[in-house]
Amino acid sequence: MNQNILVIGAGVAGLASAQYLIKQGCNVRLFEASNRYGGRVKPLIGFSDRHLEAGGQTIHHPDNDYYKMAIETGAKLEIGGDLVGSIYDPIQKKVISYKEFEDLYKKESQSLDDFINDRFQEDEPVLQRLQRKGYNMEFIHLFYALYGSEYGASIEKIGARAIGRYEFDMPMFVSDYEIENYIHHQNIIDKFFKEAIEIIEYNKQVISIKIINEKVQVQLNNDPNEFSFDYAICCVPVTQLKKLKVDPAFDESRLKQINLVGMDKGGKFFIKLDKKFLQHEEDFFLPKFNHNSLWWDSSSENQSIIIGLLGLSAHNRVMEIGIEQFAKEIVQTINEQYKVDLKVISYHYEDWGNTPFIEGLYSYPMSGIDDNYRQIISAPHQNRLYFAGEAYHPIYYSTIHGAYESGIKAAKEIIK
Repeated sequence: MNQNILVIGAGVAGLASAQYLIKQGCNVRLFEASNRYGGRVKPLIGFSDRHLEAGGQTIHHPDNDYYKMAIETGAKLEIGGDLVGSIYDPIQKKVISYKEFEDLYKKESQSLDDFINDRFQEDEPVLQRLQRKGYNMEFIHLFYALYGSEYGASIEKIGARAIGRYEFDMPMFVSDYEIENYIHHQNIIDKFFKEAIEIIEYNKQVISIKIINEKVQVQLNNDPNEFSFDYAICCVPVTQLKKLKVDPAFDESRLKQINLVGMDKGGKFFIKLDKKFLQHEEDFFLPKFNHNSLWWDSSSENQSIIIGLLGLSAHNRVMEIGIEQFAKEIVQTINEQYKVDLKVISYHYEDWGNTPFIEGLYSYPMSGIDDNYRQIISAPHQNRLYFAGEAYHPIYYSTIHGAYESGIKAAKEIIK
């Protein structure tokens, strides 16, 4: 196929698109706005004696090519990441097991089932739905974790209907897989996207795209020249898509849906402690904080590590008091609620909210969005401009393998 194709963004979707097109014999250029590839995939090296990811980490089910690529790279994958071991009960003012919580507070523990059952009701923000249906808001830390941080969202903005439909559409009996050895997602990318990585042109931020006379004309932020292509695949995060100047402009239907796709500032917070404190092996634990964060134990045999996925309000707290003070505040709350005496050894905040050309965690549907919004925003524009990335996958948005699959899909559409 003797076509000149531009891929914009060297995250997982962009690399997948470029690699596929190169293999098909296309003339491909790959522009990356930053000075590194991988997007929101990034290893955290040197903080612990075990595998840690500063960005995306979970492979969300085994029936996909990315899972197979991980195995071929040498990754040891184990099921994990689904269970809550303990939660702070603010009514009894003590930590209880999640099984006890389910027995004592049936309504609150079954809130997800209610969202699924109500998935065809008129949409409203999750917080508003919870309040209207009389859930005990003493457990707002549970709702912050399950419907805020878990979705990279704010419960004040994410749509209740979208959560119900998402959970209903997810295949049954699908488990999340974590890499448990020395392999990082970066290693998978390096192995399978070699040719794409070799052609990356760094520090090339696309600021405008014009489609005219069956050509895609692109303007960069630091170059007065225009670049012309037969097709382009836009693989930038939705935060950056909203900044792009596109001509002809998107129609009102697409623009409305794009603006209702949220991507809040946030990040991953890592704390190394002087000792382990959880009585039982557990994935997630839920202290009560006054912000939306989701915490899990990622300790090795020799080190105690906890990791928090910080949503917008938790991120804002970090910005307010600083990284060191935030780490101390988290541990102080755990000490008080779990009746332990932990000390902070070290900490690290991977701040995706302030990372240039990303500026957020991952996409989520705000209240009022259409049920088929992913199909609307991922449709080709003028049959010349295509879209790929985690935000555009119809089912597995907010995932690494969803980004990968969307990149392959966009490339195949151009070839076809």
